[in-house]
Amino acid sequence: MSRKRHVQRADDSTDINISPMIDMVFILLIFFIVTTVFVDEEGVPIDKPTPRPQQNENDRSEPIVFLITKVGTIQYKDNEVTLTRVEEIVKQILSQDDVPVVIQAQRGSKAGRMIQVMDAARQVKEDAKITVSTVE
Repeated sequence: MSRKRHVQRADDSTDINISPMIDMVFILLIFFIVTTVFVDEEGVPIDKPTPRPQQNENDRSEPIVFLITKVGTIQYKDNEVTLTRVEEIVKQILSQDDVPVVIQAQRGSKAGRMIQVMDAARQVKEDAKITVSTVE
């Protein structure tokens, strides 16, 4: 008796099972959706200037301009002032005319100092028009 092995040839299958790959993609998608942080961060409210209609040259009044230097001093018309003096200046000028308060901060100055000046102006008039800008 001769023993012969029967070798079965496997069918040449060219099908690739992609269901594990699809499962992996869905798992990654769920992972990224779950780990994404959707937080609405709050910051300091700053009033942006709104365009106004043209005024006559005689009607224009100068805004109140404070400059915050890099070292933290507050200047008004090239004179150094304190926070209490800021309140007095704003109160005096806003009692006569409704003008905007402009705070110019030099690059590198402390943001806390700028907020102190904003608070001082808001203590005088809650709805004061305050504009913040940076200068060199």
